Amino acid sequence: MSKSVEEKVYREFSDAVNSGDLEGAFKNTTEDITFRPIGTHQELGREFKGMQDILENCWMKVFQHIDENGVAITVNDIVTADGIAFVQFNGKAKGRTGMPYNNEYVHLLRYRDDKICSITEFLDTNLFYKLLEQ
Repeated sequence: MSKSVEEKVYREFSDAVNSGDLEGAFKNTTEDITFRPIGTHQELGREFKGMQDILENCWMKVFQHIDENGVAITVNDIVTADGIAFVQFNGKAKGRTGMPYNNEYVHLLRYRDDKICSITEFLDTNLFYKLLEQ
C-alpha cells in the first residue's frame, strides 16, 4: 500500500524535527500553521500561531528542560484521510536533571494545499508538567 500525501508530508516534517532541523520542518507547513498542546499550563496551554511563535514561545521553552540528546521519537501508527492525519508516537528523553521523560502522544494534523496547517497535541500532561518543574 502506498503512503498518502498526508503521511509523506508528516514524515518529512517529523524527520526534520528529529534531526534537530526545527526551522526546516516548517517547509512542510503553511505560514499560518497553528500548534496547540492540550492542557492548562499557564504559559504553554494555548494555541501558538506561525513558526516564530511555535519555536520561540513553545518548543524552545520545552527543549531547554531536555538534555543534549534530545527526544527519540518512535512513530507507532499513522491514520490518514483526505486532509487529516492522526499520528500516535512515543517520545523518550531525559530531563536536564536526569529525570526520565518517556511520554506518549497523539497528534491530530490538518492539511491545506498538501501542507500541515494545524497540529493539536495530546499527551500525558502530568508527566509534561513534571518535566517543566525540574
